[in-house]
This record gives sequence, structure tokens and C-alpha cells, in this order.
Amino acid sequence: MFDKLIKVFIKDYQNTEDVKVREKYGVITSILSIVLNLVSVIFKVSCGMITGSVAITADGLNNLSDMGSNLATLFGFKLASKHPDSEHPYGHGRIEYIVAMIISFIIIYVGISSLFEAIDKLIHPEEVTFSYIVVIILIFSIIIKIFMGYFNMQAGKMIDSEALKAAALDSRNDVIATSATLISLLLVPLIDLPIDAIIGIIVSIFVIKSGIEIFKSTLDPLLGQAPDKELIKEIEKFVMESPVALGIHDLMLHDYGPGRRFMTLHVEVDSSKDIMETHDAIDIIEKDILKHFNILATIHMDPIDINDDRVQKLKEVVRKIVKEINESYDIHDFRIVSGPTHTNLIFDVLLPISDTVDHEVIRKEIEKRVHAHDSSLYCVMEIEHSYV
Repeated sequence: MFDKLIKVFIKDYQNTEDVKVREKYGVITSILSIVLNLVSVIFKVSCGMITGSVAITADGLNNLSDMGSNLATLFGFKLASKHPDSEHPYGHGRIEYIVAMIISFIIIYVGISSLFEAIDKLIHPEEVTFSYIVVIILIFSIIIKIFMGYFNMQAGKMIDSEALKAAALDSRNDVIATSATLISLLLVPLIDLPIDAIIGIIVSIFVIKSGIEIFKSTLDPLLGQAPDKELIKEIEKFVMESPVALGIHDLMLHDYGPGRRFMTLHVEVDSSKDIMETHDAIDIIEKDILKHFNILATIHMDPIDINDDRVQKLKEVVRKIVKEINESYDIHDFRIVSGPTHTNLIFDVLLPISDTVDHEVIRKEIEKRVHAHDSSLYCVMEIEHSYV
């Protein structure tokens, strides 16, 4: 069903990196969700009024908030596809993350409102009327939400959209909430307890929890989360396949929304090679990264002397010392400046992003061990953290 609808309405449906194609995915999915949610609202609110069930009414109002979320998603995709302008040169792609966050706020608000209403019903219970017609309508609503969640999740995965994935999780929550509501209705004739209010409280807490989880998942890309490890490995492997690349470091990836990623990295190259040939090869790597990963890359060339045996031996000495301090540490940009009385070892020490050890402590420990190895060696080092 998903594939058929997508193929009918989106001609170039496989080109998911294209902004306009992403917009079409978002628009079609949002409109479909709005229509199905409207049907659910009408059915559930009517059932709630017929039976006097607060759980069913709360579930229906939750679907009404879903319609607001779908409208936010619809406008979000429209705005996200806008061409970059002077005030937003990196585009408007992060609007998708903001829309997902708005959805989380709506979910939390509805959950809190429903919770207060359910608590009131627990304190002041009202009779709930059982009806087979209502049971059938609730089962139909569950089927609608299962389809809606599947459609949103498939589209969200296809275009890597946090907004659509959030909408899919919201639909999953609705399936659980409506199922719980259905159970409460079935138990009404069997249990002499305000089961409707109890189920309403449980469902409301679950909805609030889900909203908080969606909020956290959308906050990370806005704050600048670490890039996917597998993606970084693929990029590093891809770059190292070039004959001019001897090493990679200082890789940074900036996400301005799906399909709008920018990357900078340093690539070590042989200093003895022709600079124009090397520069041309680096340009080719940048273009290939854009083609294969849809990431606009800027590469800084770091020339290193691979033919000087003394440089290479001292580099391995320093790397071994650094690794002995912590296996996860490494060095790069290593070079030496020799003099009549001593030799300066110039290099950068790379620490994991989670490392919290004082830099001066590490600096003094490396200097002490290098000096113990050879008293004529002095360290001139920069200590930095990895961004990936």
C-alpha cells in the first residue's frame, strides 16, 4: 500500500535527497494523517458522549491534537524546502526538527489535560455505558492508527525525517491508548471499580512519557548531536581509498537538516609530491563525497614527510607513549624542528570527546615520559577533543 501510493503521487520517489521530493513525502503523509485523524476524532468523541467514558473522550481529544501535529508537519515541510536566503545561507532544513519538537509539546499538553480529567473522574466517578457499536468503532480506530503509524514510519525512514518518525511514534501511542480504552470498556460490566478513570490515568501518563521521549530525540540534532558512527567509518574508508590520503583527523560534521550536511576534515598527504597534483586529487575527493554521501566537504591538506626515517621513528615513539597513557588517545600533525642542542617535537594529541582529564596533567605526563626517553627532546603540543 505504501509503495503504491508513493509511486502514484511522487514520480521521482527514490531521489529522497532532493528537497522537493522530501517535501512531497511530507505533504502526502501529512494530508493522509489529517484525514484519518479527523475520522478518528469524530468516531471517538461521539463514542465518549454516548458512553460517558472519559477514557474514550480523552483518546478522541488526543487524536484532535494529532491533527494539529499533522498540520504543523505539513507547514514544516513546506518551510523546510525553501531555498537558502541571505539570513539563512544553510537553508531551512532544521524546521523539521522544530516541528517534531512542537509535536512533542502538543502530546505532553494533551497528556497532562487528560490526566487531570481522569483524576477528576476517579474522585467523582460517573457511570459508563457499554455498547457493542462503540467496541467496533474503537477496533476500527485502532486499525486506522496502525496503518497511519506504519505509513509515517516508512516515509520517515525513506527521507530520514524526525518529524514523520515522531508522528509515527505518536500513532503507536494512540494504538496503545485506544487498546487500553477498549479494555476498560470491556471490563466495565465485570468490575465494580472506576476502571475507566484508572485506565485513563495510565494512558495519560504513557502519553506524557512518549511526548517527553520525542522531545529529547528532537532536541539532540538542534543542539548538535554526534554523527552516526557507521557513517563516519564509511566516509573515512572512502577518503582513505584515494592514493593521496595517508591519514585523516579533525573531522567535523554539521547538520542543518536532512540533506543539508557540511563537513570539514584534515587529510594527511605526502609533502614531497607535486602540490598541484595533490590539490587536484583532494578536489576530486570533495566532489565524490558530495556525490556519494550528499555532504558538502571542505578538506584541509596536511603535508607530512614520510621519507625522513628519524621523523617516522620519533613519531612512533611519541604515539607509543601517548597510547601507554590511554589506549584511546592518538596523535597527528607530527613534525620536528632540529637544533644543535635539542629537538622540538611538534604534534597534536587527540582525546575522545567524553574524556574529562585535565589537559595540563596529560601534557606534563607526556613531556615527562618523552624527556625520560631522550632528554634532548622537547614537546610542543596541542591537546584537542574529537568531534566524532
